[in-house]
Amino acid sequence: MARRFRGILAGLLIAVVAGCSASTPPIGPADLALVGTPLEGCCRETEVYAPVLIALIEPFAPLLGNAVGASVYRSGYLADERVQAQVLQVVRPLDVVLLSNKHRASGNTIPGLFGHLAVYLGTEAELRALGMWNHATVVPHQAEIRAGMTFIESDRLGVHLSLPEEILNTDRVVLTRPQLASNARRREVVAGFAQRLGMKFDYHFDNATPDELYCAELVSIVMPELRLPTRIIYGRETILPDDVAAQASTGRIPLAVAAYFRGKPEVWERSDRAGLITDLADWWQRGRNEKPAAGAPGV
Repeated sequence: MARRFRGILAGLLIAVVAGCSASTPPIGPADLALVGTPLEGCCRETEVYAPVLIALIEPFAPLLGNAVGASVYRSGYLADERVQAQVLQVVRPLDVVLLSNKHRASGNTIPGLFGHLAVYLGTEAELRALGMWNHATVVPHQAEIRAGMTFIESDRLGVHLSLPEEILNTDRVVLTRPQLASNARRREVVAGFAQRLGMKFDYHFDNATPDELYCAELVSIVMPELRLPTRIIYGRETILPDDVAAQASTGRIPLAVAAYFRGKPEVWERSDRAGLITDLADWWQRGRNEKPAAGAPGV
């Protein structure tokens, strides 16, 4: 019955999309921050679905989100032990990781090249070095971390720890390094993430509902000093991963690009901040080569 209901909803969504046009929100602070940079104009066409469609599917967001989130087309181009080993050599505790999951339906419903964020929490050794391994917030999760779950993310499963091979099964990875004030602040941030493990996922991507968290909202709440850019999309304040990538790569927020890995069929390469800027500009200025799927927006 649930599968049939999802099929009916999908057909309805396709019909509505076919008959409606998208809109472009007014210029806001996230756009003004990029004025005078190579990415000026990036991330503007964010409302890729007609507002009437959003209103129609809003009540079904959790159902559609789970259906879209479970849909996988192929393995990520970086699902290769060699590139993942390189990523893990570079990544440091509390790095914010931007992911381009175009191999999944969910990666094609968020406007932009990147559609998801995760944070590298650290190994047992790294957490011990920071003085957090025996902290009250970390102790309940020691077994998971020892089992290799060193990343934290928020997706349809809620806020949870993940294995590197799960996170890095993607098409592109950007490692961004937060400029935090001190080790004392880093310890507070680790505790902040650990305290939120188990929280529910925010299917509506609304910053006004902090009792449920989507991926970028989790990062923003725990590390507000990063000043992750927000914009109004479909009447709600939200954080677009491409805005984070754009402002990090142009030095507009205290996130430094530490490394950029990008994959294509049968090949991958390590690039840099300039390569990231070029790829973002290409995506937004020349038009998307990969159109968003007809499904729940942003799930």
